[in-house]
Amino acid sequence: MSELSSLFCKVKITKLQLDKFLSSSPEKPELNDNWLKWWDSRQMYSKMALTSELLRSYDDDTNQEVLNGWMEYKQAMAFSDYDETAEEWHWGMMFFSENYLEMLPMFAFIISLEKYVSESVENMAIVFPFFWGDNGVHVYIHFEEGKAILSPTVQTTYDISPEMLTYTKEYLNKKWDDLTKDMDLD
Repeated sequence: MSELSSLFCKVKITKLQLDKFLSSSPEKPELNDNWLKWWDSRQMYSKMALTSELLRSYDDDTNQEVLNGWMEYKQAMAFSDYDETAEEWHWGMMFFSENYLEMLPMFAFIISLEKYVSESVENMAIVFPFFWGDNGVHVYIHFEEGKAILSPTVQTTYDISPEMLTYTKEYLNKKWDDLTKDMDLD
């Protein structure tokens, strides 16, 4: 049985643009060359072809509802932190998924941020087994010249800049401490 991987997303975005993104409807992703190259680069059991039918967005009316749904699902241990001074949004889940088909709507959600974020080399999202000692990466999304790109070449954590990986792990460790401080973890 697979274990749930963690999701971490960090983007530079103004409060106004974040509010616009959250009040907009989830965008239906377009099956394009980037999706197909990324999908072909992934190793999975019983892999099927990626089709427009499989590539879907969330059915919520707004992106805020998508976010709220994950925040209310306590088992995910989701977090959403906006730093107004740095104009950075950190979003993620300690326990997201291990199933690529279940992940696709979230990837579409993150990719749809491309119209709203400020340009920064630090804009990124990653899904990887943070807790389980494996170095495999399900997805690495980076933002470049106004586009969000699913990286077909990032297969393991070794393929990510050490600074970004360290930042990600430190942030997730901090969130884990915050989210579990009042729990009995026997």
